[in-house]
Amino acid sequence: MRFEITYLDADDDHVTHTADAAEVDALLAWAGRHGGKVRVRPHQPAAEPQEDAENGHTAGGTS
Repeated sequence: MRFEITYLDADDDHVTHTADAAEVDALLAWAGRHGGKVRVRPHQPAAEPQEDAENGHTAGGTS
């Protein structure tokens, strides 16, 4: 499972990336030691367009 991590800086420069569970554990430990603020949410990858095999079109557009 992947997670979306956002670093919550005081200067509103929020940097977001995805990470696996091991990286989340390490990041939370680092934030606890240094007083950093982070937001962790489950990562939902964008769904790939489904092709309409009968017509050769993709959902939401044409091919």
